[in-house]
Amino acid sequence: MSVSARRSRRRFLFGLFIFASVLLVAGAAVLGWLWGELARYEANTPESSVRRYLDQVRRGEWDALYESSGFQPTPAADREDYIAYLQRTYEELPEEYVLVRVSGAGEQTYALTAAEREIARLELTQAQAGSPYRWEVRTQVTPIPPVEVSAPAFVTVLADQLVLDETYQQNLYPAEGYGELPEEIQAPQMVTYRMEGFLAPPQLTAQGPDGTVCSVSALEEKEGLLTASVTVAPGKEQEEEYWILAEEAAKTYAAFITSDAERDQLNAYLLPDTNFYQAIQEFYNGWYIEHTGYRYENLIREQMTLWGEDAFSAVLSFDYLIYRGYKEYRYPSSYQLDFVRTAQGWKLVQLITR
Repeated sequence: MSVSARRSRRRFLFGLFIFASVLLVAGAAVLGWLWGELARYEANTPESSVRRYLDQVRRGEWDALYESSGFQPTPAADREDYIAYLQRTYEELPEEYVLVRVSGAGEQTYALTAAEREIARLELTQAQAGSPYRWEVRTQVTPIPPVEVSAPAFVTVLADQLVLDETYQQNLYPAEGYGELPEEIQAPQMVTYRMEGFLAPPQLTAQGPDGTVCSVSALEEKEGLLTASVTVAPGKEQEEEYWILAEEAAKTYAAFITSDAERDQLNAYLLPDTNFYQAIQEFYNGWYIEHTGYRYENLIREQMTLWGEDAFSAVLSFDYLIYRGYKEYRYPSSYQLDFVRTAQGWKLVQLITR
């Protein structure tokens, strides 16, 4: 082979090497680009977006999850409430789960399920400009049903330390038994408060005037609401005074029915110009059988309730005994007595036989 031929062959081989190298580099670049595009595509699928979100959950990155949630705090639910909601929702997050798309096109909602149990609903929305990812993920928040609390208007009711004021007031109405008082007597008022947007049942408390004792019932679900009520009892010293008055009035009423007390004696306890007062004036007790004596046994103080600073109810019971010669007649008696304070002192608005 001549020198010229050998040189031509070397040039050809060198050119072939350069060409092959260029193809190799170009192929590697194309493969790298394709790999990057595939990686970006995979990172931006809904499933990958959910995986990233749940990884944050497992790492306990609650602050970051809150910042990306778009959650707007309200008086019923603030930042801490939202984070507590997430912690409860994902308390037992399994490694294996299934995503089921339930709605959406531009915005999508997925049900996160495991072992045929739905754990949460996840909302996927288009990420804002500048985000490295296509989707933003947040947990769909479901508030509990609205909360309604009924309470005497003279106490302060709090829900998770939030004072329930006129903003949350639904209605104002007379306490039961005080709806038909004379015009000059102010009926004790009850109020119903309603709040929405709690993420968990709130802790309900109530505060009354000094010396009173407030109790709040447990929340109970009823007709799409969570309801509770506040009851107020007087302090010990005041309570004893009220019990003595209630017992005297109840005993006088029982004795009046059997003609063992005069009408005027009972009237001294009553509030004039009420339905109960009128009923007593019209009541005829002359029919009762003649007897030789009476007395009371087994008196039980059952419940004392304040409806306002000038109104209370007492529930009590006793056995009322009638003697006719050597015979004894025992009548179990149970009464609710509703009192209101007037310029003439405490007066009985009504007495209900229970």
